[in-house]
Amino acid sequence: MKFGAKVRDLRKKNNLTQDELAKCLGVSKRTIIGWERNERYPRNVEVLEKMSDIFHVPLTYLQPDQALFIERAAETYGKKGKIEAQHLAFELTELFASGDLTPQDMDGIMYEMHKAYFKYREQKREKERIMNL
Repeated sequence: MKFGAKVRDLRKKNNLTQDELAKCLGVSKRTIIGWERNERYPRNVEVLEKMSDIFHVPLTYLQPDQALFIERAAETYGKKGKIEAQHLAFELTELFASGDLTPQDMDGIMYEMHKAYFKYREQKREKERIMNL
């Protein structure tokens, strides 16, 4: 299920309007509309954590799909980051092809991979910065 459908379904199950959810999260109604249409995604994990608390679901359930991971990598690290992220996502997809994992397990693995990738890139960036001093 795509991120937007998850948000919409959870919001409706919890009897919240888009306005009410927006106020709870400290974002605009327009932002909620964008999420539900899969036109945009939360920019930081804190918003996802708030949503997890509001809806009483694991954070891993709310993690956006691979497209967001690739998009964030491209925005943060340019073309090389995008290519790296695409390769990682493809490799994980191949790993999941066996069908032995539940969707929740796959989401959890993807979430951890996203965190590990960005941590690695930040550490690499910091090492390069120190070396250039």
